[in-house]
Amino acid sequence: MPALRQTGVAALAALAISASPVWADSSWDGSLELEQRLFFESDPTAGNSQGQTSARLQMEFFLDWNKGDDQLVFEPFVRLDSQDDERSHADIRQLIWTHLARDWEFSAGIGHVFWGVTESQHLVDIINQTDAVENIDGEDKLGQPMLRYQYFSKLGNIDAYLLPLFRPRTFSGPDNRLGGGLLVDTDREVYQSDDEETHLDYALRYSNTVGDWGLGFSWFKGTSRDPDLTRFFDPSTFSTTPYYAQIDQLGADIQITTDAWLIKLEAIQRNYDDPLLEDFAAATVGAEYTLVGIFDSAYDLGLLSEYSWDERDQRATSAFQNDIFLGARLALNDISDSELLFGFSNDLDDSSSRGVFVEANTRIATAWTANVELRYFAADNPRDPLFALRDHSFIQVGLEYFFD
Repeated sequence: MPALRQTGVAALAALAISASPVWADSSWDGSLELEQRLFFESDPTAGNSQGQTSARLQMEFFLDWNKGDDQLVFEPFVRLDSQDDERSHADIRQLIWTHLARDWEFSAGIGHVFWGVTESQHLVDIINQTDAVENIDGEDKLGQPMLRYQYFSKLGNIDAYLLPLFRPRTFSGPDNRLGGGLLVDTDREVYQSDDEETHLDYALRYSNTVGDWGLGFSWFKGTSRDPDLTRFFDPSTFSTTPYYAQIDQLGADIQITTDAWLIKLEAIQRNYDDPLLEDFAAATVGAEYTLVGIFDSAYDLGLLSEYSWDERDQRATSAFQNDIFLGARLALNDISDSELLFGFSNDLDDSSSRGVFVEANTRIATAWTANVELRYFAADNPRDPLFALRDHSFIQVGLEYFFD
């Protein structure tokens, strides 16, 4: 977000806080994390660097007044990175006012919305832009300016969104190993719409719970959050300029909960206004089964399996076009809230294309948490999205301090 817009938003927040009644309830909390990443192999294009150190500060200010019917949430975010200037960045994850009524809510500001039920990828999650410099998994999102209206009824819930300002995706700089060597010019993005980043996007979502079924159906019309990096790709310099097309997307996310089983589905149909881009359907379907108290212990083990399909097949820009994902989630249920998550994905068209990740975290003191993340990439086909990452497997250790 441009500095002028950030300054204006911050000024509005200060005004809202100062204008709130003295009997309003408020709280500050946050966390500070030191992160060390170590790559298993050196890379001459990145100065043979195998280490990457960074620090992250994330805070949340919460204010409510009018007997709790009005709320304000402010979440600033800052990261400083030793290797990548593009990864050293700041963002407003949330700065949003919400008014709550009996059967509806209205929100205005910068917010975060998550849609989806599957583990390996989130096809339907389209409101917020990916903060791609944070991690390779696409889980981190930029704050999205929005107006949001939610209506609740026995027949289901309806969410309506107006999205007046587009956030372009962040990309790693030339010194970041996880950029795969691709240089992305983020200073001059190209848009299909003449309105560029001020194009007004729309979204609707219907959700409901019927017995064991959790249902979500969505529609989005506006600027694609996924940039096309092929149109302006220059093979001589291995550089590109992001191109953002206009799309219509229909989505469905369904979860069935029966005893220890979770059955999950995410599916989309995306149509482009640009005739040079291919319309496509994609889906991820899977199941999760939880073993409670394995071996007569306090541990719970969740077993995960998912299959992802994209009708573009080898033309797909996603790594999940015909892939199987297997995983396990171990919850120790101890006083330290220790958890371990393992995942393995493999391309069914090319057995050499695979990815492995391990994530573990535990609380080591009242206000401290330690976490470990390992990522392994393998691919032999140069057209495979994982090929550029084949020499960039890494392990990452983090120490996080929580305060209030």
